[in-house]
Amino acid sequence: MTSIGVALPEDGDVAHELIDRAAALAQRLNGRWVAFVICNDGHSSLPQAELAMLSGGTVFFCEGDDVAQTLLDLASRERIDILILGAPARRWRFRRSTVDRVVSAPRNFDVVVVGDGLRQ
Repeated sequence: MTSIGVALPEDGDVAHELIDRAAALAQRLNGRWVAFVICNDGHSSLPQAELAMLSGGTVFFCEGDDVAQTLLDLASRERIDILILGAPARRWRFRRSTVDRVVSAPRNFDVVVVGDGLRQ
């Protein structure tokens, strides 16, 4: 069975699109999907988590000082085959984004980055 993971951002509109894509992909592949919510900065992602559960996903809330490493660890632990991430909202000139770090890390799963056209 194929396992899809999706990292839920704080942006509700982007989260909604990522949830829809994860649910549709899991259905097409006859697999399961899980949503990862990293809770480090006190922002509430409960609406995104509720939407994920209503859409058939399992939600994992977790903390981690290093978001990229936390996602890599969760995806490996949950035996994710495909991890869906939203493109970063902005590029930092001297600092790599979480997405860049996940994509470039050694891992045993594929990563799909959904374009930043979602934020228009």
